[in-house]
Amino acid sequence: MKLYLRKPKFIPLRYRFIVMTGVMLIILLGALAILISFLQSRTIRHQLESRGLSIARSLSATSTADLLTYNYVALERSANQAARGPDIIAVIFHDKEGRIGGFSGRPDLQNTELSDQTSRNALAASEPTIQSIFDDDGKDSGIDVAVPVFPEGADIRWGTIRVQLSLASMYQQIKQIQLVIFVVGLVALIFGTVASIFAARRITEPLDNLMRGTQSAAAGNLDQDFRIDTGDEVEILAANFNTMIAEIVAHRSQLEQQLAEIKRLQKYTTQLLTTMSDGLLSIKLAGEFSTVNPAALQLLEVIPEEIGAGTSIHQLRCYPELYSYIEESLAQPINREPKELTLEKGDSTHTLLVSSSVLKDRSEKPIEIILNLHDITELKSMEASVRQAERLAGLGTLAAGMAHEIRNPLSSIQAFVQLLPRKLEKEGFLDKFNRTVPRELKRINRLVEDLLDLARVPKYTFRPASIDNLLTQTLETLEEELNLGNIESRCEFPSNLPPLRIDSNQMTKAFHNLIRNSIQAMPDGGKLLLSIAEESEHLVVTFQDNGEGIPAEDVKNIFNPFYTTKIKGTGLGLSITHKVISEHGGSISLSCPEEGGTIVRVRLHI
Repeated sequence: MKLYLRKPKFIPLRYRFIVMTGVMLIILLGALAILISFLQSRTIRHQLESRGLSIARSLSATSTADLLTYNYVALERSANQAARGPDIIAVIFHDKEGRIGGFSGRPDLQNTELSDQTSRNALAASEPTIQSIFDDDGKDSGIDVAVPVFPEGADIRWGTIRVQLSLASMYQQIKQIQLVIFVVGLVALIFGTVASIFAARRITEPLDNLMRGTQSAAAGNLDQDFRIDTGDEVEILAANFNTMIAEIVAHRSQLEQQLAEIKRLQKYTTQLLTTMSDGLLSIKLAGEFSTVNPAALQLLEVIPEEIGAGTSIHQLRCYPELYSYIEESLAQPINREPKELTLEKGDSTHTLLVSSSVLKDRSEKPIEIILNLHDITELKSMEASVRQAERLAGLGTLAAGMAHEIRNPLSSIQAFVQLLPRKLEKEGFLDKFNRTVPRELKRINRLVEDLLDLARVPKYTFRPASIDNLLTQTLETLEEELNLGNIESRCEFPSNLPPLRIDSNQMTKAFHNLIRNSIQAMPDGGKLLLSIAEESEHLVVTFQDNGEGIPAEDVKNIFNPFYTTKIKGTGLGLSITHKVISEHGGSISLSCPEEGGTIVRVRLHI
């Protein structure tokens, strides 16, 4: 469906100038009329208010005795006399109780009470009050001036005198002034329009010539030269236009060469994106794909219609890790180091090395993020094979250590079996046999299980988990041993730690071994500190005790199987821990500071 844009209607500049001049005159004269009307109405109203107050105060001075004696006849006569003045609507006398003592032209209202709001406000006031009077149409038609009467030396009000004045004369004067302004404005508008026509013609004729020249240049005719002699800005504009045309002609060939180079680079870039083996995603900050190369489509197992230019990143919600990484990159667009992610779709599982960079505009403002997806599934498989080969290569060392560890319990069992026929009837021998043989058999079984854990191909189940919760739970399971060993444990975990993809069971086993080693290193009690720090793309978990420490010459062999510095133990605990950390793509290191104790640091990828 084609969209037809409506072409703006062309209005010549001279007409715009004439209309603008007229509108400005109309606005100016209108504002002048409004201002004069406002000032005049305010002045007249102020005069009427002053006049009403003067009349009311004069009546108050002359009628105080009549109000004190309730002389309604005198009050009525005074009201009628005062109401003969110009613009006076009515004069009203109220006695002490608020009843009418005199109302000009309305003797029928004498000795009655008025219930309208204006009357109530006037009777309630203890100071002179001025109120507006509105007619039935809501128009401000007059003012009501009320003055309370207080006899000399008295604190009690004995009456109220009201004078109502009309604003009709004020409105009449304002209409006359508005009429004068309208006539003067009409004459000024006519003369201003005529003057603007001559001025517009003087200005717009050179501009018309220049406009026709620009239209011809826009059509491709650059061979033209303008000569305008006006001695003003239009002449400068024409000279600048000539210079601009000359520069356009000079740069046309250069632009054509640059365009050819851009097309060549565009073709090269397209070919590069098509043939590269790594997946590439270019995503706008609004969350829409800009570019997706074929390798990315193949890696994500989607068709171009599902993920392409203009589609939303929500199409990748089937890959939670990648989708979360993209959302984090969009929320904080920075260059990120490569990070391992797992893609699971159906029966296929891929391990990707994902990195992101930021594409910025000329003002260094981020506009897009570019993701590079490198499939390292085969590399991971090769690494697992290498680790398996290393484990098999170390079987000789394991066999020797295992033979040494198993020989002692087997010797004990063999001795008891040989003595069994001769000492079966001896008192206490059978009890000692039942204690020793099962214990040694359990020792051999535990040793074999540790060796199997160390040698077998790992089958880990990686799920997002909170590392601080795992440490807390492990401490809780060893709480009894910590209390029996008189060991004080303390945790320093920052808030809002990111979850890690780990096998919780295996990682708990590794943490359990490390904490138990710290407990065994402090036989006389001590302090154990567990802390977590976020460094770059890693979480560093630190186990620090103030125990006996490890000799420097033993540190390099501490993770080897069957190597131990303790009197009891097989030396497999730290080997299994090292294996678990390595299978998670992390690293473990051990150091002994000069002040004593041991520090173990475990680094895990976020």
